[in-house]
Formats: sequence, structure tokens, C-alpha cells
Amino acid sequence: MTTTIEPRTGMRFSVAEFLELDLPEPDDKRKMELDDGILYIMPRPRPRHQSVQGAVFYHFEIYFRSFAERPGVVYTELNVALPSALPRLFAPDLTIVLRNGDAIVGDRMVEGAPAIVIEILSTDRNRDLVRKRQVYAEAGIPEYWIFDEANETVIPLELRDGEYVERDVLTADDTLTTPLLPGLEIPLADVFRQPGGLQQSSE
Repeated sequence: MTTTIEPRTGMRFSVAEFLELDLPEPDDKRKMELDDGILYIMPRPRPRHQSVQGAVFYHFEIYFRSFAERPGVVYTELNVALPSALPRLFAPDLTIVLRNGDAIVGDRMVEGAPAIVIEILSTDRNRDLVRKRQVYAEAGIPEYWIFDEANETVIPLELRDGEYVERDVLTADDTLTTPLLPGLEIPLADVFRQPGGLQQSSE
């Protein structure tokens, strides 16, 4: 049974209650997460954010399709129930689940630790840079990539001894790779400086 309410940041829910929220229009398009049982609502993404998200998704999809048997799958803003004593249901901008990994893909969400999660920095940069870095490390997610579309950089984080260690900060002139997926190469110029795209306003 769904619950029709007007959700607000700071409200408390269990995972089951969160999944049963029936949002009134136009609020159903907002991105929401459950952080230790507390609801957090994010603003709708801007065009530049979606452009970067789509370009990264494309490179993962092309890579996975190059195998006779796909080694993994990439999702956009799918709910991920993270391993935790408290309710944590996050929706990374991109979630990569590998075939023989620790995460389980269900009908409504991913449960467990995906191989890679990706966030594209939004207006609440501190949440992506600090809070989510802590949460994803505690969940045991092997890699966390942070895309900064404003500065055209990527920070790839690798989990070591329970904490994330930064690999070299990459720019639009670099190519993003990971030891988790041999052969995957994402030229960041394709992500940040897409040819043929519409002119983006600086405002």
C-alpha cells in the first residue's frame, strides 16, 4: 500500500516506507535518498550534469556489450540498499554491478556493495565529497569516482584497508581506466567536451 505525502528533507522513513512513497506530480521526478533513515532530497539535475552522466554511461555500455557474456551492467540513479545497521538507500548517478560481485540486483533496487559508484558533483558538493565518501567506504564499495563537470576533473577513489585512497586526479586530457575492468578506457575529452553538443551557458 503506497503512502501519498509531501516528502521533505529531514523526514524519517524505514527502507520499506521509502520504497512505498507515492509522490504527487511534479515531485516524483526528484532524486531522493535515505541516509541513516533520514530523507534527503536533491534538486533536479541540470543539462550539463545529464550530459556527463550520459557520456559515461555510453562508454560503460559499449564496453559491456563487447563481450559475448556481459561481465556487468551499468545503472543510472538506481536505488542501492547499502550494507549498514541503519537504513541507507542511496541512488548514485551511476552504479556498476559486476557479474561475480557482492551486489544483488532485485526488482526494485540493488542490495549490497556494487563494484563502482559514480557521482557527478552537484550544488551540494560537500555531500558528494565528504559524506558519500564516508558512506561508500563503510559499505565496502571498491571504487568511487567523483566527476567535477565544472572543473572538468575526475577523482578516482580506490578502497584500501577500509578507506578510500585517491589515484591521480584526471583532467579532460586524460583517459579513465580501472583494474576492475581491464580494457575499459574512457577518454575524458569525450565526457567533458562532447563534439556536436549544444552550446552550454555558463550561468
